[in-house]
Amino acid sequence: MQRNKYLFLFFILFLFIIASISYSCKRKTTEIVIIPDALKNHLQHARLFGNIYFIETDTYYYSDKDSLYIFLSKALLFYSSDGYLTQAIVLDRNNDTVSKQIVHYLPNAKENYGEEFNYIEHSLTKDTFLYDRYGFISERRILLNDSLLYKTQFKTDGIGGIIEKKRLLPNYHLTNVMYYNEYGLIERIEEYDPHNKMYKFFTIEYDNYGDEVNRRAYRSANQIIEYTYTQYDDKGLLQKVIFEDRLHNMREDRIYTRHDTRGNWLEEIVLQGNDTLRKRARKIEYY
Repeated sequence: MQRNKYLFLFFILFLFIIASISYSCKRKTTEIVIIPDALKNHLQHARLFGNIYFIETDTYYYSDKDSLYIFLSKALLFYSSDGYLTQAIVLDRNNDTVSKQIVHYLPNAKENYGEEFNYIEHSLTKDTFLYDRYGFISERRILLNDSLLYKTQFKTDGIGGIIEKKRLLPNYHLTNVMYYNEYGLIERIEEYDPHNKMYKFFTIEYDNYGDEVNRRAYRSANQIIEYTYTQYDDKGLLQKVIFEDRLHNMREDRIYTRHDTRGNWLEEIVLQGNDTLRKRARKIEYY
């Protein structure tokens, strides 16, 4: 009997060890890693998954008269192997090029400047980035045909997160102040007028995976003027985005009906009330 007792205790201990190892492995494979905003590349900022080479997005508007979708435009986005935008092309319904943007980078993968040529207006916009001694962004200048439109000055925290953004236009300036949560994700944005008086602020909430679920815009502490709710399924696939403009009593629903194996959406339907406004269809190619 004593021997059977020890065998039983050993069997229970063995099961406990196996269960502990299994639970530990499960936790390790499902570990949640939240990347601070300051350390995200362009794909991560856009919540795009996988090593994407390019995305083709076709936009259609819905014709009530014809009861069908009519092609409106096409956008092509190209990315580097480390997830940064390198080129963006917009085509019209006739597949003629409307605009083309090329982004140039420094050896440390920081954006150096971007050039966008508009074939309709025959204009060239140049977007130049400047950095401080720590390698964090300090200024951004937008030029149209070599004339300065405006520039934006930045203040950053210890990892490069932008905590203040001041847009300097010819006759006035506007300021945004950003606050972050413990994971390095923006949780509040305050907007100030030229007299440094706050006229609007946003609050942003996230789920346990660091994905945005609620964004609210306030005119005052108690007056919500805009609200955005984002819904995902239990696999993290984007399902719906609901936007409400309470000042103009307007609501827009974006519904995502198809996704690829990486979890990126392939079709978006945009509704306003009971009316279908437009559709976007994406094709994604990976490295």
